Amino acid sequence: MRKILLLIAVILPLPIKLFVYKFIGWSIGKNVKIGFSYINCEHCILKDNVTIGNFNIIRRLTLFQIGGGPCIKNFNQFFFSGNKDESPSWSGKIILEEKVNIMSHHFIDAGGSVNVGKNTTIAGRDSHIWNHGISYINGSTKKEKLRYEVNVGRNVYVGARVSILGCSVPDQAMVGAGSVVNKSFPPEEYPILIAGNPAIVKKRYELLNNLDK
Repeated sequence: MRKILLLIAVILPLPIKLFVYKFIGWSIGKNVKIGFSYINCEHCILKDNVTIGNFNIIRRLTLFQIGGGPCIKNFNQFFFSGNKDESPSWSGKIILEEKVNIMSHHFIDAGGSVNVGKNTTIAGRDSHIWNHGISYINGSTKKEKLRYEVNVGRNVYVGARVSILGCSVPDQAMVGAGSVVNKSFPPEEYPILIAGNPAIVKKRYELLNNLDK
C-alpha cells in the first residue's frame, strides 16, 4: 500500500505530494519543490529550500537526507542495489549537507553510507559513486561482501564521468572529468586537483589558498 501511494505521489500536484510525504512520517521543510520523481525510502528528511527535479529515482534507502538549499536536477538514480535480507546491517544512507548541487544523469549506490559535504557540486553527467563490492577471503574461493563509507568533503567539485569507489575525497578538492577515485585522500592545507585512472594528486593550489586569505 505504501509503495502504491508513493508511486501515485509522483504525478500529484506539489502541495498534495508534500502532504502525502508528511502523512507517512517524513520530515519536509519549507519551500521544498519536487518534480516528477519517485522517492521511496524508510526515512526521508528534506530541509528548507530543497529542490528535486524530474525523473529521479530514489529508493531502497534506510535514510535519505538533504540539507537546506541544494538542487538535484533530473534523471538521477540513488539507491541500494544489493540484497537487504542478506546484508541487514548495511546502512543504506545518503546524507547531503547544505547547498549540495547534483546535476543530471548521475548514479549513487548506497550499501554503506554516502556523505556529501556543504557547497559541493557533482557536475556534468554520468558520474558514479559505489560503496560496496565483493572480495575473496584469504585467497580462497569463498567470497565476502565488502561495505564502505564514501565521504565527499565540503567545497568539492566533481567533474563529468567520475567514478568514486568506496573512499574519501577531502575538502576543497577538484576531481577531474573521467577520473577513477579508488583510494582515500587525506585532508590538505591547500585545494588540490585529483585526476586520472587511478586518480592521483595532480596539482596543489597554494596561490588560490593565499588569495582567499
